[in-house]
Amino acid sequence: MAKLFLGTSLKKLVDRLPVLHRILWALEALLVGILAGISRLLPMNRASATGRFLFRRIGPHLDKSRKFRRNLHLAFPEKSPQEIEALVRESWGNVGAALAEFPHLPDLARPDSSGRLEILIHGNSPVFQNAGKPAIFVAAHLANWEVPAAAIKRLGIRVSGLYTPLQNPWLDRMLYRTRERIGCGLLSREGGIRAMVQELNQDHSIGLLVDQRVDSGEPVAFFGIDMNTTTTPARLALRYDCDLIPVQVERLPGARFRVSFHTPVTASEGITDNHQKILDITRKINKLFEEWITAAPQDWLCSKRRWPKNATPR
Repeated sequence: MAKLFLGTSLKKLVDRLPVLHRILWALEALLVGILAGISRLLPMNRASATGRFLFRRIGPHLDKSRKFRRNLHLAFPEKSPQEIEALVRESWGNVGAALAEFPHLPDLARPDSSGRLEILIHGNSPVFQNAGKPAIFVAAHLANWEVPAAAIKRLGIRVSGLYTPLQNPWLDRMLYRTRERIGCGLLSREGGIRAMVQELNQDHSIGLLVDQRVDSGEPVAFFGIDMNTTTTPARLALRYDCDLIPVQVERLPGARFRVSFHTPVTASEGITDNHQKILDITRKINKLFEEWITAAPQDWLCSKRRWPKNATPR
């Protein structure tokens, strides 16, 4: 989380001095612990609104906002500077809301979650019919990107989500415990493909957030600009004959959410080469993400560089 707030020069200083890392980690864990405790005491809708209020005012003044502005400009070159600034402010607000909602997420996985979670299922994938066959779920960093895990758990599907451990060991343990309370398995990215294969072999589904740049990925168009994109979901789906299901989360008024499980993505007819199938499926996923982000750009977490440094709008 510290990466959201540190400016470039301060981050370089911290990276050079390990003792500053430990001090920063302790302060960060203390701050997050206090905020989480306050959020837990408040009703979810009030906690969400408070987080949004604070981050809308603080976020745009932070150095990290440069990444928001660049990503939004590349994705929406037709928008004016004033419109981009408004989106930056609202995007930060969504970050604040999502962080404040985090302590309440385990409640969303319960059947009696007070109507806060609406679930829509499109298609007839075996994974929704208790057929014992796993699926691979892919989602983007939209609205509250942790909510799909709660929705999958509500449906009674055994799923393990891939996550990146945080550098801060205290904060990592805090977030791990909260995610664990949702009831889903957790796989560290350090385990990579092997860990996911083991889960699939045990008929456990996999959940992945795949809208960010992956240096080891392949160039696939995203908003008309090539972005190094992971092809792992498509590779696993083809190799293990699993449905690849895009999951869309939408933010509704009052800290409520709609989670839509879309029709599984498959390669277009006529493609016989396996690698071309993988790229075709990955392109289709990116295209869906573009549509979802375009519909609600203010809910897109775009705090990391998506495209090459020399990228220009399409």
